[in-house]
Amino acid sequence: MSQPKFWAKAGQGELRDDGQPKYHPVICHLADTAAVAMEIVRTYLSPLARQRLANGFGLPDDESLVRFCGFMAGSHDLGKVSPAFQFQVSEVGKLLAGETLYDCWSSLPRERQKPRNAPHGLVTAATLPDFLVEIGVGRDLSKRHAKRLARKLGTIVGGHHGFFPAQQEIDNLDSAIAGTDERSVWRQHSLSIFQQLQGFVQLTPEDLPNQCDNAAAMILAGLTTVSDWIASNPDENVGFPYANDEPFETYQTGLAEKAKQALKAQGWRQLETGKPLAFTELFSFITDPRPLQDAAMQLTETLTPQCLVMVEASMGEGKTEVALYLADYLQHQTQAGGFYIGLPTQATSNAMFERVRAFLQKRYPDEVVNLTLSHSAAALKGEYQEIVCRLDQVYDEEGRGVFASEWHTARKRTLLSPYGVGTLDQGLMGVVRSRHQFVRLFGLAGRTIILDEIHAYDLYTSTLLERFLEWAAVLGSPVIALSATLPTTTRQRLLTAYATGCGHPTPALPDACYPRITVLTQGEAIAQSFAASDHVCRALDIAWVKDDDWMADLQQVLADAGGCVAVICSTVNRAQAVYQRLQGYLNNEELGLFHGRFLFKDRERIEQDCLRKFGKGTTHRPYRFVLVATQVIEQSLDVDFDLMISDVAPIDLLLQRSGRLHRHRRDHRPTGLTIPQLWIVEPNFMTNGKVDFQESSYIYDRHILLRTWLALRQRHSLTLPEETDALIESVYHLDMAIPADLEPIHAEDWQTSLETYKTEEEEAKKTRANEVKIPPPHTDIKPDQFTYRKKEDDESAIATATRLGEPSVVTIFLQRTETGLVFPGTQEQVDLTAKPNLAMIRKLLSYSTRLSKKGKREGDLIPSLQNLKNPPTWTSALLRNCRYVEVNAQGVARVEDWRLTLHPLLGVLIEKDSEN
Repeated sequence: MSQPKFWAKAGQGELRDDGQPKYHPVICHLADTAAVAMEIVRTYLSPLARQRLANGFGLPDDESLVRFCGFMAGSHDLGKVSPAFQFQVSEVGKLLAGETLYDCWSSLPRERQKPRNAPHGLVTAATLPDFLVEIGVGRDLSKRHAKRLARKLGTIVGGHHGFFPAQQEIDNLDSAIAGTDERSVWRQHSLSIFQQLQGFVQLTPEDLPNQCDNAAAMILAGLTTVSDWIASNPDENVGFPYANDEPFETYQTGLAEKAKQALKAQGWRQLETGKPLAFTELFSFITDPRPLQDAAMQLTETLTPQCLVMVEASMGEGKTEVALYLADYLQHQTQAGGFYIGLPTQATSNAMFERVRAFLQKRYPDEVVNLTLSHSAAALKGEYQEIVCRLDQVYDEEGRGVFASEWHTARKRTLLSPYGVGTLDQGLMGVVRSRHQFVRLFGLAGRTIILDEIHAYDLYTSTLLERFLEWAAVLGSPVIALSATLPTTTRQRLLTAYATGCGHPTPALPDACYPRITVLTQGEAIAQSFAASDHVCRALDIAWVKDDDWMADLQQVLADAGGCVAVICSTVNRAQAVYQRLQGYLNNEELGLFHGRFLFKDRERIEQDCLRKFGKGTTHRPYRFVLVATQVIEQSLDVDFDLMISDVAPIDLLLQRSGRLHRHRRDHRPTGLTIPQLWIVEPNFMTNGKVDFQESSYIYDRHILLRTWLALRQRHSLTLPEETDALIESVYHLDMAIPADLEPIHAEDWQTSLETYKTEEEEAKKTRANEVKIPPPHTDIKPDQFTYRKKEDDESAIATATRLGEPSVVTIFLQRTETGLVFPGTQEQVDLTAKPNLAMIRKLLSYSTRLSKKGKREGDLIPSLQNLKNPPTWTSALLRNCRYVEVNAQGVARVEDWRLTLHPLLGVLIEKDSEN
């Protein structure tokens, strides 16, 4: 009787010429995955991450670690040797496994035969532990602890489809379809394949661990999944074609080389390490480094991973250059694995991407460098798509340049690239209980993580950020955090989080005046002040203006000598209204609007136009122009205005906004605007005398707005950066006593709003963050607690999990015409019955925007949008959570009781439909 054959991949059930099915045997796929994993650990995993992996397993950082990791990753699909998997394609399973095994399975009741009752990852988690104990895993432990360790390892690799199984799920398996019974013939076949894999990787008893900490678990889980993805490509040129009946003894020959070629074909490339470059070599355009940059250069003398660097300095001090310099030092001197830069928004990510691309091009002029952009709209950024390609083709044709490996641009793979720029959310999902969160942590392990504009997050996101820092530390990743300024409490929390991850006692926050660098390295916290550059030392004029009067005043100012002005509004609705009011004072050619409710294609165009008009240089700078905007220009965009008008906002954000005033050196500023001026729109007052912050109160916490208003209401000027620290603490020092001379109504408001702030902000938001974040790295907890929420990590889930804002829906706008459905303003037809390819998906998303609306009396737009039905052809993860609306010839769409207007100048208008 012939031996049963077990398939891991069977394509579409196609048959060969001899009538036998095309298939890839389980042992071959396990070996493929093992070979890929060993090559990743040996060649591509950063030395810092590899050391964390070795420490976590208690193994030497050498080929012993490589063999064990390869063996565990390879074991991931051992559960495919089970009736539930082999006979899910019954004809293939019957032909390969044989009629005897098939008849046993087919005799079971139909309801027990369903493959979903015994998914192969779960069967792997159930099968592996006994095998691992038998070969010596945990040999120096008690039998109970050895079994526990083996169960943890089995669960880790059994969770390669994204969710770690719980022990109860394992215990509840139906052994008849899982083949897990100790006397089952399936178990004997599993053991035989397990032993074949052991021989392939040449595993010895000395390669087996007695421990597995959580850091090693996350890295191993990510390694297993990523290796499986690569090993599952059957392409003959770049992957692992089906072996069919080829004996494993011959198949395994040359498999290590095949794994190397597969990784290279998918854009994996070993990082360059060598001598760090001096600051002025990296940035030749800076001939005279600023005091901040000098301080960073001195810092490298004591900087060793694990380390946290917090840089607080004014806009325009060169914080980005400092971060790139330190990341380059850490890569070449301490062998960190490249870097990832996380920013608050897609717009800031796009701007940073171009800067980093130029930096890497200059840093590695003769190399091929893999740089990815990580956010939900990356597929729509034209400049980025132009550099996406197969890197193996670049090696053959050009041999150098900065590109994005096509393989790495897939949604879950962007953080696996050695260099990356994107939103912070993409990294934070690594510490949110969701599918494949461990892949994100694996991608960032041992790499330098740069967090820009970290003052921009509320307590919910900040709570996730603290857990992220804990995990970054335990994974060996240096962190560089950049901010215009941080409250003392925030600095202490970030320092505590990273120190906790390092396993160090929490150090006291060292004292240093602003601007400053705070560093945690080798368990010690130090802080250093440095002199502010001349161009950021300023007297900032403050003027409180009435909302009914400032437009006429502005018209007069601009009539005299012109000027470029930014008006920053708290909400999109207000920005649209302010723009319309300003049309009565200025020509349309002198007026612009920029907010997040434009279609993506228009928003990208407007963003580029803003950079062209208000960036460095004078070639395109208008003589007179007013840009009305929301917070989209608040962070990271390199723009410069002569005058700024702002709604009330928290003090740190007002200071951040003021950094866009006189940001660049200019020989001539308009008369009357030679000193930076910030006009703040006065709040109104309620009938009881309390301050009414109107639209700003929908966005920001009342207590922080009140404290900001109180800190500034009597001020006519600020001396920056000298007063920065005092201003920040006057608003964010929550234990500060209420000023004795404060008016009773405001003192009462202070007290009640503080209580609400502590309840809603500190307690409610932290509680909600605690519900979604993964456990801390140093806890003794079962792996299923990392992913138990069973949530997908598509872009909608990322936005929901990492931020507490208004619910929103990405809405695609199409237009209904006599000839059918078209893209608005074009004649290009849209066929919703056809499954869209990637080009069409990009086109659809370019006509989208993210909508949210929640008013006191209007109800909520979001449920109305969510009630809309998508075409059944929209199965792509990029479209799955989007909705589409159809506008008429006037650009109006109706969604239940709402009217959405696609306006060419204002973007999308949201109004309650009075006709219904």
